[in-house]
Amino acid sequence: MSDNEQTRKIDLNEVMLAMDVVDTLRHQQSLVDRELGAEDHDRALIEKVRDIYAGQGLAVSDDIIAEGVKALREERFTYRPPESSFQLTLARLYVNRGRWVKRGALAVLVLLAIYTIHYFFVTVPQNRVREEQQRTLQELTAMPAKLAEERDRVLAEAREDAARKQAEGLYETAMAGVSRQDADAVNQGYAALRQLYDQLTLEYRLHIVSRPDASSGVWRIPENNPNARNYYIIVEAVTPEGKRLALPVVSEEDGKTHTVEQWGLRVKFDVFEQVRRDKMDDGIINRNVFGVKKRGYLTPEFSFPTTGGAIAQW
Repeated sequence: MSDNEQTRKIDLNEVMLAMDVVDTLRHQQSLVDRELGAEDHDRALIEKVRDIYAGQGLAVSDDIIAEGVKALREERFTYRPPESSFQLTLARLYVNRGRWVKRGALAVLVLLAIYTIHYFFVTVPQNRVREEQQRTLQELTAMPAKLAEERDRVLAEAREDAARKQAEGLYETAMAGVSRQDADAVNQGYAALRQLYDQLTLEYRLHIVSRPDASSGVWRIPENNPNARNYYIIVEAVTPEGKRLALPVVSEEDGKTHTVEQWGLRVKFDVFEQVRRDKMDDGIINRNVFGVKKRGYLTPEFSFPTTGGAIAQW
């Protein structure tokens, strides 16, 4: 080993010992606080530190201990963080770039997830509601003219006051719906006016059913009066072209509207018996027209007395 290498090794050992002395002094902070105040106390401090190393079986020279005390006093081996600066900030960011990239990516993913959830569960439904409201408002804006047009069609077709009153009532109800922006009420009123028009334009005859495989009349015992009988003549609506119609009929038994091709109209016993005898003569009902529904009227003109009550099933 050369003299220079040996010298460097001795210097390094001394520095390491001095650093160890400083570390020992730091761990004996109470001793330092009491003894390290003036030069008069340095010798006593050196003695105590020597005793500490001797207790550990280590022989440390007084020069090394004195150098450690001096180094501690000068804070030679104390880490002092560099002062904050823009360059230091950039350096720290660069050193920790991996961590910041991960945090940034996580933040981007979180923001993207929040945006996606907000868009599909808040923005899209709100846009749909606004579009629906705008469409409804546009439709309501156009409805007064359409309602007036449909009402005028009905009034032009009607040949009886009952139909005219019904048309005016439906129109006023629908217009009230326009005022309060109730689209359902407006659409229902418009549909009812159209249905009323279709009903007025219908022309048909009510034929008494007289086919061999079908009943021409039935009687029922009402639930609330077991001792009575209700009599019905079975009819069907036939157009001038011979087409059978399916019409809405309100049953007096359940109060529901049924769309049927045949239904029973309630009559008194003598009418029921008259039709029965007519069919019994030769199997054919000669007087088979129960009523005529003319264009412009809501109800037929009946050829036989009837209460107007009906049944849809028997």
